[in-house]
Amino acid sequence: MATLTITTATNSVTATPESLWTKYLNFADAQKPNHLVWFLFSIVLHAGALVPLTFIIVYVLGGAVLPSLAVSMLIFFANIVANMSSASTRVTIFLFGFSLMAHATIILLALAGV
Repeated sequence: MATLTITTATNSVTATPESLWTKYLNFADAQKPNHLVWFLFSIVLHAGALVPLTFIIVYVLGGAVLPSLAVSMLIFFANIVANMSSASTRVTIFLFGFSLMAHATIILLALAGV
């Protein structure tokens, strides 16, 4: 009677976990075909929602209107300049995410009464 023997190579593969930065870079590079969508989404969201809502919320809650509006507008124009100058998708997505966090921080500071 014949016996079947299966031998396998014992290669140990250890995968190093990807850092958050590497995941972001991979995501941004995968979004290169959608650069125009990111540009339009960023501009429309800033002009139509983020800047006006941030200003209204800070004004209604009695927060520091002028500094909040100045920061909000600087971020808005930074997005416009980056997108109009054909910055890479990495820069576009990073600035968009930064602006979302900055506007959320401004609104949270207004809600906290600072």
